[in-house]
Amino acid sequence: MSLRAGPLEGTEDLESLRARLDAVDAELLDTIRERLETCLRIGEYKRVNGVAMMQPHRVAAVQGRAARYAEEHGIDPAFLRGLYDTIIAETCRLEDEWIASGGTGAGTPRRRAS
Repeated sequence: MSLRAGPLEGTEDLESLRARLDAVDAELLDTIRERLETCLRIGEYKRVNGVAMMQPHRVAAVQGRAARYAEEHGIDPAFLRGLYDTIIAETCRLEDEWIASGGTGAGTPRRRAS
């Protein structure tokens, strides 16, 4: 399977396509926030159990999974690698801050008020 646009549906106009994109973006951002929060929980596990923050084999596994996904879905592997490099750098930063703070909350992503 590869990226595809397909023909426009009769009811699609620019505004409806943009609204769809905005909804996808909101889901993507929520997913990134959830990933960061999960990484902080992992950071807490590492802190409590004396596990080293950096786990190169895990980073390689995540990058490998992204590369396979790119191949299977017709996405530029360099794009996904760069995206994951950025995401992994931020999660490492947050985990590092969490561990260094003794689990007091420094580095925690801020939640918006509901």
